[in-house]
Amino acid sequence: MFNDMGTFSILAISKNPKLVGVAVASGSTSVGTRVPHAKPGIGVVATQAYTNIAYGIEGLKLLEMGFSPAEALNKLIAEDSGREMRQVAIMDFAGRKAIFTGSEAPEWRGEIVSQDYVVVGNLLKNENVLQRMAMEFENTSGDLAWRMLKSLKAGSDSGGDKRGEKSAAIILVGVSKIEVNLRVNMHKNPIQILEHQLKK
Repeated sequence: MFNDMGTFSILAISKNPKLVGVAVASGSTSVGTRVPHAKPGIGVVATQAYTNIAYGIEGLKLLEMGFSPAEALNKLIAEDSGREMRQVAIMDFAGRKAIFTGSEAPEWRGEIVSQDYVVVGNLLKNENVLQRMAMEFENTSGDLAWRMLKSLKAGSDSGGDKRGEKSAAIILVGVSKIEVNLRVNMHKNPIQILEHQLKK
């Protein structure tokens, strides 16, 4: 189990071209090695708070076996005695979503679910973090990766992690391959570095 408290993430889908992505920022270091999980043609997972990586690894396997996100998440939660410390979001290529925020995940914690995206976070400065992330994603034009990056930036600018951010990552997958896979493991402004990487 890893401590990825103070993490905020967005999972999102685009229809043309068909892409699904997950982007994350955190006050923990190397968040990209634990929280975001993605598989082409299958879906994406963000597993955070007191992170259990199995939710990402096994969650994608269950989706591949034909489980819906809700069915996969329910199965994983049922098998996890530490579930109340978790925060997990799953989205598949059909745009179906499932979210769980345990009662022991660090506050402020919450989630916003919309048709094409989900934002989740814990140990946040305030509830505005997720509201601003959602608003920025909806109001930003451009490709999916750029919209998700701007959503992360809005979350950080409105308070983000109570401790500030140290790492960030973004993964986008298409039907058959990984389209974007970027991460910043430790920096005083990881989202800005991620933005520079995305522009290259």
